[in-house]
Amino acid sequence: MGDIQRLALQGLGVAFTTALVVVPLCALLANRLGVVDKPGGRKRHTRVTPLLGGVGVFVAVTAGWMAVVTQAEGVFDLDPGALRPIFTAAAIMFLVGLVDDVFKDSMAFQPKLLGQIAGVMVIMWPHLVALVETGGSVGGWGYQLFFLCWYLTVVNSLNFSDNMNGLMSGLSVIAFAAAVVYLGNEGSERTMLVAATLVGALIGFLPFNFPRSIVFLGDAGSMFVGLCMAWIMWELSEGFMAADQVDLGASELAPAVLIMGVPLFDAAFVVIMRAVEGRPVYLGDDQHLSHRLVRGGFSPAEAVVVLWGLGLFLAGVGTFVVPFAEPAYRYLLFAAAFLVMTVFTLWVMGNERRHLAAARAKGNAGKGNA
Repeated sequence: MGDIQRLALQGLGVAFTTALVVVPLCALLANRLGVVDKPGGRKRHTRVTPLLGGVGVFVAVTAGWMAVVTQAEGVFDLDPGALRPIFTAAAIMFLVGLVDDVFKDSMAFQPKLLGQIAGVMVIMWPHLVALVETGGSVGGWGYQLFFLCWYLTVVNSLNFSDNMNGLMSGLSVIAFAAAVVYLGNEGSERTMLVAATLVGALIGFLPFNFPRSIVFLGDAGSMFVGLCMAWIMWELSEGFMAADQVDLGASELAPAVLIMGVPLFDAAFVVIMRAVEGRPVYLGDDQHLSHRLVRGGFSPAEAVVVLWGLGLFLAGVGTFVVPFAEPAYRYLLFAAAFLVMTVFTLWVMGNERRHLAAARAKGNAGKGNA
């Protein structure tokens, strides 16, 4: 085992152990402070549940990374200062989400979005300053706009997918684990080590959130994880917007998009459905794939495991197949994966309709017999 692999296992182990200890303490603190999510409306949980699980994940990732930095001294130059903008942005996301958790019933969507933009701007700021000083090109400004949209899309997609016990955290474990494998082969050791600590922290969180939940990740956790996901997947897409390629390196995004395939597709699906129905796209509902699976006869735990399996399949394609394909074949593989997700969604919706129709017919028959 090499030094980098040993550091990754140490960071993962420390983050995992820390989460096992800290997350239940965060649940107790949340109950004491009244930072809880109450059942009712579109929410399927049946009891008041504390919301500070994300605090435990944040502490666990921090502990895991500090262990990595300490153990790396004299072995590997991590240059942790280079990650300061990323960690600052992640901390801002965490704090914005924490405020939303504490004031869950009164905080509007707009302040949260502005907080997300502020977090991403920490990363973008040096590049924006350079563009202003040099006048900037259309391509340069376009790159920064895409960068902002990428981060906001990933953060909110993961936030949307945190709608059922274990769903978002399990999909994130799969995605970060895929990133560890991918980046380990690419030589991006520092990013890979951060991904390893996130794997450990989220695995340590999962026993408290699946199949039954004693604590929720909350927006603090989902937005913090989402920012880390956006950054790691952006690092994984190195080569995007390369001027020497015909497609400007767009095919370099394919592995990352596939690794995050389930939350990205589900978010796009529900946003389109809300827009078609004339509802605000930022208001939550129960039209996600997970909810439709449950209405189609699956238990919540079964629905989550099905989506985990789909996420594992897409991540496997994104990690072990697409990176070794030529750009043209990457697009074909991406189109095939999109077709798989579309067919799966149509099946889910059809199964939901059949199950609801059968339930209505059974109810009408019961009324007739009465």
